[in-house]
Amino acid sequence: MLLGNNRGPKVAYEVRYQGGRKTFERLEGTNPTECARAFAEQQREEPKGWAEIARVTTEIVERKR
Repeated sequence: MLLGNNRGPKVAYEVRYQGGRKTFERLEGTNPTECARAFAEQQREEPKGWAEIARVTTEIVERKR
């Protein structure tokens, strides 16, 4: 039994845009500047701007020893 195991996969959201990529812990948040959808919309408003939101799920299958 592993103590402190959070059990289950970790989910993050990654916004790819013309300047690179930025990772968010939530898709929607209490602070609009830290929201993946708001950031993506802001990037799309720029001239020749584009954005793509991806959900990244990370699950440890086997721990390092």
